[in-house]
Amino acid sequence: MITFNELQTNFPKNLHPIGFLPILLSLILLTNYTSLSQKWTTQKGGHCYTMETPDYLVRAFDLNDVASLQYKNETKEAYVIVIEDDKEHLQSLGMKFVDPEDFLEHFLRDYKNEESGREFSKVINFTANGNEHSQVEMSWDQDDLGFFMLVTAVETKNHYYKILCWTLKQNATILKDDFKKIAKSLKD
Repeated sequence: MITFNELQTNFPKNLHPIGFLPILLSLILLTNYTSLSQKWTTQKGGHCYTMETPDYLVRAFDLNDVASLQYKNETKEAYVIVIEDDKEHLQSLGMKFVDPEDFLEHFLRDYKNEESGREFSKVINFTANGNEHSQVEMSWDQDDLGFFMLVTAVETKNHYYKILCWTLKQNATILKDDFKKIAKSLKD
C-alpha cells in the first residue's frame, strides 16, 4: 500500500495535492473494499417448481397469504393454491415427517378438529414425476353451501407441498379430474 508521504514525494509538480485528494480517497476505498470481499459464496435465493394448470384458470393473489401459487376461475368456482414448506425449516421448528401421508395427516388435523360435519375419503398414496404423493378428498357444508376440496401432499428431496383444489360440491364431478391432474403435475 502506498503511504501519503510516498505519494507526496512522487507527486507531479504541476498537480496540486488538494485536487488529487478525491482520487486518493477513491483509491483507498477501492483497495479496502476489494480486500474485504475476497471470498465469494453462492447463496440460494428462492425455490423453483412448476405445476400445470388448465387454461380456464387465471393467476390470483387474494386466496391465501402464504401460498406461492394461486389460481382461480370464479365463474366455474374453481380454486387452486400451493403452499410449500422447506424440510429444513420444518425440522428447525421441531417437525419431522416420515412421508407425505404423515405430513398430510398433520395438516388435516386442524380441518378435522374445526367442524364435525367434514367428511374425508381414505388417503390415497401414489408416485408422480418421481415424487411421492398422498391425497384425500374432503367435503363439508357451510353457510347453506356445499364444498369439495382435493388436498394433496407432495414430498420432494427438500420440500413438502400442500396443493389445495376446491369448488362447490355441485361442480366436484366436473372438476375433480382436472384437480387430480393439477396435483400430479408438480415438478420440483
